Amino acid sequence: MKESKHKRAVVLLVEDSPSDQVAVERALEDGKVKCRLLTVENGIEAIKLLHGKPPYDDQEKYPKPDIVLMDINMPLMDGKQALIAIRQDPELQHIPVIMLTTSSHDRDIFDSYRLGVNAYITKPVDEKAFISALVTLENFWLELVTLPPDLT
Repeated sequence: MKESKHKRAVVLLVEDSPSDQVAVERALEDGKVKCRLLTVENGIEAIKLLHGKPPYDDQEKYPKPDIVLMDINMPLMDGKQALIAIRQDPELQHIPVIMLTTSSHDRDIFDSYRLGVNAYITKPVDEKAFISALVTLENFWLELVTLPPDLT
């Protein structure tokens, strides 16, 4: 990622699996994706962080993310429910949300797009393919695309 005039991109990973959290962290490091990664375990925590509610009220430690990578299958509030909450909230609806999930079910893909996801990526099983997918994601979302500013 080229250095922006403003700041390094902040990416929120919403993922309940510790092994998948580590896989994303490693893939970002191995792919030399330059971003600040914040991680929470479910949609409820994601919404709290996005609104700066405790325990995420320290804006230095938990800035509002530029993009959200979200799993679908999580406890308490799954990815689709969190996506609905984000898209219905005028303060959050501008944030790009990408489903990053193992689910390749047609229903999950269809529902995610119907609910307003910006992209849907099925996690590759192979580590090199996973790194490649995240580097491609970085090239598109963090270099090519102009992300919306937070004017809320």
